Amino acid sequence: MTLKSNLLKIFFGVCLATNITQVASAQNYKLTNYDFNNRPSLGQVLNENGELTDIFLGGLSGLYFERFNGNNLQFITHPDRGSIPFPFPDLQPEIIRFELDTTSNNITITDRINLFQSDGTTPLSVRPNLQAGEQGTAYTDQFGVDLFGNSVSNDPLGADLEGIVIDERDNSFWMVDEYRPAIYHFNPSGTLLNRFVPMGTAAAGNEPLGIFGTEIIPSVYAQRRANRGFEAIALNQDTNSLYAFIQSPIDNPDNTGDTTSRNSDILRILELDISNPTNPLVSGQFVYLLNNDLYDTNVDKIGDAVWLEDNRFAVIQRDSDLGLDANKLVFEIDLSEATNLETDVFNLLPNQTLEEHTAEELETAGIIPVDKTFLFNLPDLGYLAGDKPEGLALIPGKRPSFVVINDNDYGLLDDEISGDGQQNFNPNPIPVVVGVITPVPEPSNHALLGTVLLLGIGSIFRRYVDVVRRG
Repeated sequence: MTLKSNLLKIFFGVCLATNITQVASAQNYKLTNYDFNNRPSLGQVLNENGELTDIFLGGLSGLYFERFNGNNLQFITHPDRGSIPFPFPDLQPEIIRFELDTTSNNITITDRINLFQSDGTTPLSVRPNLQAGEQGTAYTDQFGVDLFGNSVSNDPLGADLEGIVIDERDNSFWMVDEYRPAIYHFNPSGTLLNRFVPMGTAAAGNEPLGIFGTEIIPSVYAQRRANRGFEAIALNQDTNSLYAFIQSPIDNPDNTGDTTSRNSDILRILELDISNPTNPLVSGQFVYLLNNDLYDTNVDKIGDAVWLEDNRFAVIQRDSDLGLDANKLVFEIDLSEATNLETDVFNLLPNQTLEEHTAEELETAGIIPVDKTFLFNLPDLGYLAGDKPEGLALIPGKRPSFVVINDNDYGLLDDEISGDGQQNFNPNPIPVVVGVITPVPEPSNHALLGTVLLLGIGSIFRRYVDVVRRG
């Protein structure tokens, strides 16, 4: 194929594939970044040079907008488990309340709510729950170790928390984690009210029913990839519908290499009816297509999600890359026309699980995924804080704004340990950044047309160069 025909092919591909409204929308947001610098120390460990060094609060992996406090914006967030080995095996999960002063650019922590088991006195931990089989298989967590390589005991209720919402009926907290995966419910003081886990968890661990929580989640969710359980949670306050988003495709069928997950394009969204919060009911499951083949990087995971209105959410879908070429995509999704796997009629292809279906095969099976509309790519707007934007919130208003926050991995490196109690720190620690994304007035039609043409030409040129490079 000649360079000219390649260029023509790319040109027509861009014309056919580009939605002008979506391109215009991507240009109609403004980002303002605020550094979250004054974070407290969680304790000290020896660094790679044998020097005592602080590990600061980090790993922030969920975000929820609470209210306006005068001109300040008040949010809640929380840290995740962090990496294994554990610098602090007895680290207690907590909820962080902070305020952003957009005038002074200051971020102030106003409250820290430690999380406890149901007795209100026993601290919750970040330790794994169980290892029911080989690594990489269902109901099996990583083994916990400390910086000396010593085994860390399991905690049946241990949490690797990844998302949070507030139930406005009683100001309680609903949170999700990656281990089981699980959905937690805490009272406003941080005491555990209930934990909901996949069916079969106790049996897999040869433990009494209830030791890991209340088993209501479909058992297939136990086949999540390690560290790829529930990553996002959203709540429709009007209908009391709670949504938990699996981070990456479930490994279904399950194997130690997670090959089904790695080759699948299908994520599941779980819906719970929490009208009676003590007895939630599974009311829906929906398919979210990654469409990973459309991107130059492996955009195979969810970062966070937030409820908008009318069956619509905003969702972060991301890769693990850094910089301007990374994909940290924010989509608006709509469940209105999507197939509810719990209630609607469909027919999977013979001898195939849901996760083994392609997009075309889903159509044959009568399954409609959630509708996706591209809003913006965070790096394109100037949000470049690491590779893990894992908190997404919505500030309501006439022109609602989005807010993001990132997981900085506590400023640590995920390296193999030497076993001498030393921790490798990132020599270029990733900052924690709160990004406020506000819509701006749309340009005139002439300016919009110019923007679209420039974007199209730029896209064509980039693809042309890529074609030339690949020959």
